[in-house]
Amino acid sequence: MNRFHCLFSRMFLPAAVLTLAVLLLLISLFETTQAAYLPSDGGKTLHIIMYHSILKDPARTGKYVVTPAQLKADFEYLRKHGYTSVLPRDLVKYAKGEADLPEKCVMLTFDDGYYNNLLYLLPLLEEYSLNALISVVGKFARIYTDNGDKNPNYAHLSYDDIRLLDASGKIEIGNHTYDMHKLEPIRGSGRKKGESDAQYDKRLSGDLMKLQKELENNGITVPVCYTYPFGIIGSGSLGTVKKCGFSVSLSCSEKSNPVTRDPESLWLLGRYNRSGLVNTESFMKKAGIV
Repeated sequence: MNRFHCLFSRMFLPAAVLTLAVLLLLISLFETTQAAYLPSDGGKTLHIIMYHSILKDPARTGKYVVTPAQLKADFEYLRKHGYTSVLPRDLVKYAKGEADLPEKCVMLTFDDGYYNNLLYLLPLLEEYSLNALISVVGKFARIYTDNGDKNPNYAHLSYDDIRLLDASGKIEIGNHTYDMHKLEPIRGSGRKKGESDAQYDKRLSGDLMKLQKELENNGITVPVCYTYPFGIIGSGSLGTVKKCGFSVSLSCSEKSNPVTRDPESLWLLGRYNRSGLVNTESFMKKAGIV
């Protein structure tokens, strides 16, 4: 028995030591590769601003409407205070360890896909070297693609407009559902009363994928970000959103966001609604953007 044990040790111990050494070397190389991207503070604080419509007439400003002048003042404030805009695709790269984020980062989001975003937002993004997310509603895009209406007071982006914004390099497109941006008979992408998990998953995934497919068919980059209409979050929706291929989701909860190397930190990110009824300084302080 002792002779067999000695023979076994002589034959297999060197191999085991070599295997262990190789594993340690691989771990060391992995850690070295990742070191350039690992944040010293364990993550970043991301501030997200939620805009909607942009109208020139100051008399029409409201809770969900700002003027181009207010937008310009916001962008001027961000530049003065050293903020850099980031997009959902940047967050995905960061969470995967493929890139870093600036120390002072902000995300500019525009919901519903209003045509006036093309008129007033894009030139300002170019002027201030900023980027923004526009989350579009498929049903609205289809209506205004078919009727050709370009009235900035109410019209929504057509698929041609969305493709133009997508190609600009300044805009990322988000999914705001195909036809769930309404409060009746169901509130947003929430659940029906008595709806089973399977029924809800089928209904929600069918809607989200319909818009993903329409965007793709129109030569538009398929979104990685899902924006909940009205911030209404149906129980069990996360699994469906993940299954549909999204990596980021946005809520309407007013809070700042700790974003880390964990991809799970990118779900239900909070946003501060930019009302046109307050000035830039007051809004930014409320949102913690200082």
